[in-house]
Amino acid sequence: MKSFWHRPYLAHLLALACFCLLTVGMTFPLAFRLNDGLLATDSNALNDSYFSIWIFGWQAHQLIADPLNLFQANIFYPFPNTLAFSEIILPGALLYLPFAYVSGNPLFAYNVVLFLTFPLNAFAMYLYALDWFAHSNLETRHSKLPALLAGLIFAFCTYKIGELRHIQLLMSMFMPLTLMYVARFLRAPNFHNGFLTALFFALNALSSLYYMLFLAFAVALYLGVDLVQRRFRLTRAHFVYGIVSLGIASILIIPLLLPFFRLEREFNFSAERDPRFYSARPASYLATPRSQWLYGELTRPFRVASKGQPIFPGIVAVALALVGLGALLVKKNRAWIFLLLLALMGFVLSFGPDLLLGRTGEALLHFPLPYFALAKLVPPLNSLNAPSRFVVLTMLALSLFAAYGARTIAQRAPRWHTPLVCLFAGLILLEYIPAPLQLETIAVDTHVSPAYRFLAQEPRDQAVVELPMGEPTFVDQDKYVVYLYNSLYHLHPLVNGYSTFIPPDYYALVRDVKPFPKNQALRRLRKWGAVWLVIHADRYENADKVRKKLDKQKKLEHVQDFGEIWLYRVRP
Repeated sequence: MKSFWHRPYLAHLLALACFCLLTVGMTFPLAFRLNDGLLATDSNALNDSYFSIWIFGWQAHQLIADPLNLFQANIFYPFPNTLAFSEIILPGALLYLPFAYVSGNPLFAYNVVLFLTFPLNAFAMYLYALDWFAHSNLETRHSKLPALLAGLIFAFCTYKIGELRHIQLLMSMFMPLTLMYVARFLRAPNFHNGFLTALFFALNALSSLYYMLFLAFAVALYLGVDLVQRRFRLTRAHFVYGIVSLGIASILIIPLLLPFFRLEREFNFSAERDPRFYSARPASYLATPRSQWLYGELTRPFRVASKGQPIFPGIVAVALALVGLGALLVKKNRAWIFLLLLALMGFVLSFGPDLLLGRTGEALLHFPLPYFALAKLVPPLNSLNAPSRFVVLTMLALSLFAAYGARTIAQRAPRWHTPLVCLFAGLILLEYIPAPLQLETIAVDTHVSPAYRFLAQEPRDQAVVELPMGEPTFVDQDKYVVYLYNSLYHLHPLVNGYSTFIPPDYYALVRDVKPFPKNQALRRLRKWGAVWLVIHADRYENADKVRKKLDKQKKLEHVQDFGEIWLYRVRP
């Protein structure tokens, strides 16, 4: 009778369940606040989370109502293709959709997706580790527990915990799956392996444009290493199914990239982006998030010096990885070549075009780093604000090295194999755990202002503007992202907006509307096409004076007050 671990499907289900249980602890108390709790480690985290909910919520609506006009989002009215102003995170939106429609609660659906990214990342890495063990001429006995370790490192590493506010950066589960099927395709070139390579690459690209570029580099590196090792011997099947795979990936990706290309052509917004802005600093590799309870306060100076980009890989994970690398070198097993090159590529490119120290923009070296030369060949690198995210490739390689290191140590004491691997897992999680996360209670469903329920009953073609609109700066607009979340409850065109890219004309509108309710501000809104004015009295210092001026405006019709929200309609 086969043991449990030799029943692959049962073992895989147990692994997935284990990852889910660990996620409950690692993200506590998220699993118990799915209905009303939103990540709020600081105001930026809260606002970024609001924005991600809107991204998912809009697509969930549009994929059913009008999928051919997916990019014609309701923000920044009347600009076209406004969904393309930032990442679309389509696979996350598809996962969000059923939870949103069953629950009617966009926050619940978003939190479920956020929660699931961790076990899915871990499980994908676990599968890749098993495949790597099996096809790297390594003994596969007792490999499942070390493979679990690889999943833990990849899913819960400092980089991921530090990016909780950016859900698209948590959607990295397609990276190990793509690399796994690239390896399988090279071993057995057929339609099945080619199709799954293309599918997982496309899902990765549609999750994050950053990750599309990163994975393309990783795949190119793997192909290069493999071709050299096989002395460039390829079969006809490699070429035929390789072209088919490339075609499938192009069909899945290119139509959804066209709006981004049009946006770049029209506004050339990438010209204003600077890869040095959020490039890694040496201190980044010693910094942990403030929420990390073991090292959070201890590494505060490094976090400040790293410009708030904590990517500490973990002492235990690095130690195990070095053991794994050493063991592969001793065995003269060439499996280390790609992984070491991948780890080094992610590490070196994370520093961007120049090596910077601290928060200063002054380069430490008198010569540029490889990123600078590579950006000449691959221009999209110039539009990345945060090259530090290349570290995801380093952590992917580190996960496999560490898994093999743990297995090597455990093999020296077979009777203690399971306890040793479990001990390593516990120490790794101890270094990464950020619990308890800070969550803020958010209004949902019936607790949302009835003003939005009122608007939901009105014709959908009437544009809404929420006031005040703030200052015409990116930093200040970050404070008003809740307006986008509110719009999910009425789905009217919304004059307000927030995204990675904000059109210059919108900044001009915000500046002109700042003196509202003066006549010139109202005329500007009428000319822009606003019909409904949602006025947040609690955001005005002199709300009584504002009310008196509004009552004198003949071009405005007071509709109803909903507590601190006053609803007005612009007269024709």
